Amino acid sequence: MLRLTLLTAITTCTAVAAFAATEALMTENTTVIDIEVAPEDLARCEMTLQQVAGMPAVTDSGSPMLVDQSADLPSVRCVATEA
Repeated sequence: MLRLTLLTAITTCTAVAAFAATEALMTENTTVIDIEVAPEDLARCEMTLQQVAGMPAVTDSGSPMLVDQSADLPSVRCVATEA
């Protein structure tokens, strides 16, 4: 019985250490998507992005996401460009 308890403790510690190492080694790749618009459409683009940011996150099937994974999503910004 002691051997089983010891093996369980070792396995648990190994799993926790592996998870911590994975989290520590992951690099933060912040992706920024630029939406290029004409200067006169910049305000409308930014307003649309604010409206979308206020909507709840849903899956592809339309059901609400139970876990907030918005940190994994890329950032989006509007950029005015000359045509």
